[in-house]
Amino acid sequence: MSYEYRLPVVILLLVVGLGLFARTVFGRFRVLAAGKPETRWDLVENRVRSLLSVGVGQTKMFKEPASGLLHAFTFWGFMILGARTTQLFVQGFSPDWQLPFIEPIYAPLKDFTALIVLIAIIGFVYRRVIVKPKRIAYSGEALLILGFIGGLMVTEFLFEGLHFGGLIKTGGESATHAHEHLEHAPIGAILANWFATTGIDPKTQQILGEVNFWIHLAIVLTFMNLLPLSKHFHVITSLPNVFLSKLEPKGALSFVPDIEKALEEEKPLGLSKTEDLSWKQILDLYTCTECGRCEVNCPAWTTGKPLNPKMIILDIRDHVYADQARILAGGKVPTAALAISGEVSAEEAEAALPTLIATVNTDAIWSCTTCRSCSEQCPVMIEHVDKIIDIRRHLVMTRNEFPKEVGTTLKNIESKSNPWGMASGKRFDWAKDQNIPTLADTENPEYLFYVGCAGSFDDRAKEITLATAKILKAAGVRFAVMGKKEKCCGDPARRMGNEYLFQSIAQENIDTWKEAGVTKIVSNCPHCYNTIKNEYSQLGANFEMVHHSELIPQLIADGRLNLSAGEKQRVVFHDSCYMGRHNDVYEEPRAALQAIKGIELVEVERSEKLGMCCGAGGARMFMEEKIGSRINNVRVEQLLEAKPEIIASSCPFCMTMLSDGVGAADKKDSVKTKDIAELIADRLILPPAEDVAAE
Repeated sequence: MSYEYRLPVVILLLVVGLGLFARTVFGRFRVLAAGKPETRWDLVENRVRSLLSVGVGQTKMFKEPASGLLHAFTFWGFMILGARTTQLFVQGFSPDWQLPFIEPIYAPLKDFTALIVLIAIIGFVYRRVIVKPKRIAYSGEALLILGFIGGLMVTEFLFEGLHFGGLIKTGGESATHAHEHLEHAPIGAILANWFATTGIDPKTQQILGEVNFWIHLAIVLTFMNLLPLSKHFHVITSLPNVFLSKLEPKGALSFVPDIEKALEEEKPLGLSKTEDLSWKQILDLYTCTECGRCEVNCPAWTTGKPLNPKMIILDIRDHVYADQARILAGGKVPTAALAISGEVSAEEAEAALPTLIATVNTDAIWSCTTCRSCSEQCPVMIEHVDKIIDIRRHLVMTRNEFPKEVGTTLKNIESKSNPWGMASGKRFDWAKDQNIPTLADTENPEYLFYVGCAGSFDDRAKEITLATAKILKAAGVRFAVMGKKEKCCGDPARRMGNEYLFQSIAQENIDTWKEAGVTKIVSNCPHCYNTIKNEYSQLGANFEMVHHSELIPQLIADGRLNLSAGEKQRVVFHDSCYMGRHNDVYEEPRAALQAIKGIELVEVERSEKLGMCCGAGGARMFMEEKIGSRINNVRVEQLLEAKPEIIASSCPFCMTMLSDGVGAADKKDSVKTKDIAELIADRLILPPAEDVAAE
């Protein structure tokens, strides 16, 4: 069969297909380039490691083993079959061209890979059409893409089987050539030998094989052009997005430079329009796979709140797509109706365009607990929380629009240095008659014990503070507190969106601590811990920060704490989001609990990285929960499945939410809520002098 006609046809297909693809992608890239600057090119070694693990290794996909395996095989298959696609296009120019040097190895790998991908595609179709997981919305586009991928595998097999089957049936040198090629292609050989035994004449087989060759190339180019126009754009952007993902501390929100100047000049702050997005945030939008993993793991969504992390991303993405023409024209394109009417100027028309913030539900924005479960579950490393907080920043600092409780809390922090609005003079009342050393009367303490607002003012949290102080004393740790001079760390203000208030408070704390010579800080509040450890560095301060759940097991391991045996107690541990997903501290608090003789530590399905938020994060501690079910009640129900006698935590906010949840479940008589510091303090064997002092 003559193949001279292939050259002009394949050139035409490539020119049209690649030309259209380049035009679309260039437009998307220009929007990306118009985003605000953001540094994501540092720490290359760490980025490569993340790319290989999450991107190539697909490790995040296996949190759901069945679908993860299907996706991983499809992804790996595409990577392997990319060489075959290249080979087929080159054969449009040179029909007999083979991959040099690697054909004997690659041919069998290609055959088995195509078969595995085909099986995976059948599995995906079955899952979408028959199983229908709730988190996956029906999508004709998805089925079309699956059809394209399956079609690529089928046409690959049919092309090789029919083409070489026809040569075998022809006999002579053609048959010898076919057998030589098929020597290393087991599935191709089976199909070719089968087609050679059919009643189809050799010439017809060659024509049918050629038809499948061109269908295959056409599918490749059509598929390629659909990618940037659909959710499957992630096929192109996912690996870059993983490589460029956030490597600085996960718990740190983005820093707003020169905020005081921006407020003085009345510049809009936060996220309200497309131009406010950074280029990396836009890349996030391009990369969403619409898999719904963020949705089903979001504590707000699963308890009936309007916040759906997936839809936040998709709504912003769709707005950016709709806004692309205006962005590429320098932001001066009026809407069609206004342009036609000619009644307004371009500037007035631009102002009349719908803004990005109009696409999101503000109730959804205020429902977020910033637990980061969405980002933890996302297989392509999308950062949902930063966009939600940026919208809060705009609502608070530019529009002055927020729930009533937010305004009250921010006013309390600003005027009283704590979110409850308690008198600053009462901040040290928890230490009455406890002989707690202060910075003012302690020379060169090893640690500043930063108590925090909850530990200073909340009656239940004060018990945790006292237990922590008792442990530090028993271990001989030289520590001191700030007493009445202590101020809020700024976490609630920042999570509520008042970046200016956060920076003001943080800078005051930094200046005070530096002047006092503080270098090491211990806290029993994960929110204080995360803020001081991960966010104060944005203001140039680097204190050595440790949480009591990290320090206590170290003190036990060093032999500085002696614990008595006690009655057997069945304990389930609730992971604080701000220690767990924000700072990857999971083993240390469990090690502390396991050091207590008599403790039987049990786990529930949703623990560690899969753990559900208590509902207090993101400054939700200070807001009413008026929509849907209470998150803390749902979380307690999960923990009660382990039939515990004690629900343990390492966060004063979690303690409040869990205690309320246990009460709502009418389990207060049978289930206690305890901080790990309280459990350790209850079992301490104190030296005689300390024992007397404690009494």
